Amino acid sequence: MKADFLKKRKRGLTLILSCMLLACSLLSCKGIEITGKTEDVGEYTRAEAMVVLGSERNRYRDIFGTELWEMPVTGQQETSYGPYFIARTKEFLQDIKTLNLLAQEKGIIATSKEMELIRSTAKLFYEGLSDADKAFFGDCTIKDVTNIYTEYFIASKTADYLLSTVDAEVSDADAKIIHVQQIVVSDETTAQELHEKVLGEGANFAYYARQYSEDSDFEKTLARAEQDNALYSTAFSLEEGEISTVFQMDGRFYILKCTNAYDREATKERKERLELAIRSNALTESYADYAAQHIIRFRADFWKEIDLTAYPDSAAANFFSLYAESGL
Repeated sequence: MKADFLKKRKRGLTLILSCMLLACSLLSCKGIEITGKTEDVGEYTRAEAMVVLGSERNRYRDIFGTELWEMPVTGQQETSYGPYFIARTKEFLQDIKTLNLLAQEKGIIATSKEMELIRSTAKLFYEGLSDADKAFFGDCTIKDVTNIYTEYFIASKTADYLLSTVDAEVSDADAKIIHVQQIVVSDETTAQELHEKVLGEGANFAYYARQYSEDSDFEKTLARAEQDNALYSTAFSLEEGEISTVFQMDGRFYILKCTNAYDREATKERKERLELAIRSNALTESYADYAAQHIIRFRADFWKEIDLTAYPDSAAANFFSLYAESGL
């Protein structure tokens, strides 16, 4: 059980870290009060930064098309998605550097075995690059790829350290997903008559729901604790196949039938989402205080010169997916 939990934690950490760093970046661009000192640390080189930005450029372009970069954004300093994407990637890498600074203070390093995995992942990524990829990625070398993978790994390991005391486990009961069918009518007498019919031997509840329910969407998927009302409390009290009594809510009368008292797969997925949210929120909270006191800003000129339409033949988009598959 513990091994499975740790495996899930490691699988989800990349996503948690990315979400947390993006959230912090978005906050910083809206004018949080700066109270800490600006740290004098080495910036990532153009090649190191472009390995990440270029891979993500290709991934987003493949999904949304090149027109994505001209799409407008609102509520930000940038007016279109291209500059917004570059700014967020820059802030993401600033946060990676900040977590590496924290790692130095805490003595968090990559072990020799971890470095072997990092090098093999970097080699796999680099050997898959075309000439166009390498050119777009700042004429990167295997050393550049290894360096940025190492920095990302240390940041992830530091994030895991920050979460080491967080209890994010959610029980199946708390994440439970069920399925019900419902009949909803405005008249109590009609509801009672329908209740007698659906309780009859061989009665087809779905038939009566289709014919008489005022809500044509009579099949519902409900999640535990999503709402606190009579419908939810009644639904979660039913056994599979059981039909409720008539109950009133918001001026209408309801009859429920539980068709699936425990959707195992949906419950598992919701449990993972809830645990991810708990860990993401905890990481954001733990990281925010340190980041506010240790400010890192990249000022290299190349950030102003990035052209997201350059090297259209560049196709490598697997920087993060290879990392996720590496076992790191």
